[in-house]
Amino acid sequence: MDTRLLLYQTGSLLRVRREELRLTLAEVSQRSGVTIAQLSRIENGLVDARLSTLVRILDATGAGLDDIVVEPLREISLSDALRRRDSGRSRIERSGVAESDVSARLERKDRRGSDTTAERSRMDTT
Repeated sequence: MDTRLLLYQTGSLLRVRREELRLTLAEVSQRSGVTIAQLSRIENGLVDARLSTLVRILDATGAGLDDIVVEPLREISLSDALRRRDSGRSRIERSGVAESDVSARLERKDRRGSDTTAERSRMDTT
């Protein structure tokens, strides 16, 4: 697993826990003894915190290690990705949204001055 992704996901879970408890960084800092700056860096996935530091933060928020376990991303084969894409397309077709509806939406975005280049290139490859 990509270490940067793991750090970001772990930090995000810590932030969510803190916000669920309506705690500020300052309050968690005071409870855990970890500086506000370090807490911020951990929550943003910028540092690889020591286990002892994570445990202090978890204790301060009443959480455990199992609350920040990150499941590895599951890789899928190209054929599965294509099958899912086709399944999504058929759901869109069954819903009654036609390609002309998409084109009309893009035209409206163009008139508002939005950049639709990326969306149009995706339409061209389908």
